[in-house]
Amino acid sequence: MLCFLVCRNKKVLYIGNAVENIVPELESSPCNMIDTAEIGLDLDKHPFLDSEKPNDYIILNDVLGESSDICTLLYHIRIVSKPSTRVIIVQHNYLWGDILSATGKLGLKDREKTQNWLSIEDIKSYLNSMGFELIRSFRNTVFPLKLGFLGPFFNTVSNCIPFSEVFKLDQFLIARPTPRGFSIKNDGSKSLTICITVRDEKENIEPIVKSLPILVPQQEVLFVEGHSKDGTREEIERLILKYPEKNIRVVDQPGIGQGNAIRVGFKEARGEIIILYEGDDTSEPGDIIHFYNAINSGVHEFVEGSRFVYPLKGGTMPFLNKIGNIFFAKWFSWFLGQRVTDILGGIKAISKKDFQEIHNNWGFLGIEDPFGDFELLFGAVRNGLKIGEIPMHYGVRTYGSSKSKVITHGFILLKMAFFGYWTFRNFNQRKK
Repeated sequence: MLCFLVCRNKKVLYIGNAVENIVPELESSPCNMIDTAEIGLDLDKHPFLDSEKPNDYIILNDVLGESSDICTLLYHIRIVSKPSTRVIIVQHNYLWGDILSATGKLGLKDREKTQNWLSIEDIKSYLNSMGFELIRSFRNTVFPLKLGFLGPFFNTVSNCIPFSEVFKLDQFLIARPTPRGFSIKNDGSKSLTICITVRDEKENIEPIVKSLPILVPQQEVLFVEGHSKDGTREEIERLILKYPEKNIRVVDQPGIGQGNAIRVGFKEARGEIIILYEGDDTSEPGDIIHFYNAINSGVHEFVEGSRFVYPLKGGTMPFLNKIGNIFFAKWFSWFLGQRVTDILGGIKAISKKDFQEIHNNWGFLGIEDPFGDFELLFGAVRNGLKIGEIPMHYGVRTYGSSKSKVITHGFILLKMAFFGYWTFRNFNQRKK
């Protein structure tokens, strides 16, 4: 298949497990291979990832499924690309996930290394966020066993049956770097506010401050403090003096609830780009660079983080919360006409200018959003912003307790979701 997709006499970079006969198959082109089975996916200093030596083709064989940091991986791929580069992604169909895992545990095949079971739409979304666009995708192999002539026979027959495509094992995606990415210099010229909403999070404050990266010279960390009783505000004031290089500020939240805190914090933000970062220390600070880049480069105008890409450790997210998130994501994707996989992710990004328009119409559904996530998403869709998702890492809370109440807040969110559905489906709500 790869020899059919790769033109002759082109420079090829292959990243993935060393498959038997893969290099002979591409022998008409000079091919460099990074065998992830030997070195893993830590590609930071690999000699083949040299920006001075861009490639004509880059093949990622099961790499996205095994990666623990998809955004950084795609960033490295972008470095060794040029405008004409084609990225070929080979990935197992996520519908086969349970089957492949079970056969691996039974010893019928090598144990499955894939940890991120991604759909084509997932991959398309993350490619777009990192400066690539999908050109085409297709699937192959409905019956992966040979069994004499039966395997080839079933696979040949399936090629004549259109609806069988969804059940095929191997999916191929062909992408290219977006022209925008090469024409816009992402030099970190836009100032940044990292807005952190906190209430009773004293022990989480310093670990967050220490680990937040400084992305641009004009960057501030803005805490919105919500009537804490455990000394959170005093801890922030202590850290303002201890870490002057982090340019920390704190404002008091006049109301209650994270929705109110987001509205106040975003309004007070001095940066041209605002990144929301929740103060429970369950998110990975290193992820925020990808959110900043997506807004700064103009690839997206509103970015949400998705916690459902990388494996979640036990106890990270209660079962009912997970089911509720998936339910709302599926429902919103349908009636908003905008694919989302996580509504309540702890990292979001938007420009101050675009938020101002959302702020002007905050509450347009006529019901209070206790978290602010729905207001931001509904406002972004209403204003026609280009929305994207970026995978984010999500861990276990180590201090304090969650402020969400599954039953009480679940009912409010369900009510707000219905109001949103009715408004967007019937266009009864008009801009003021």
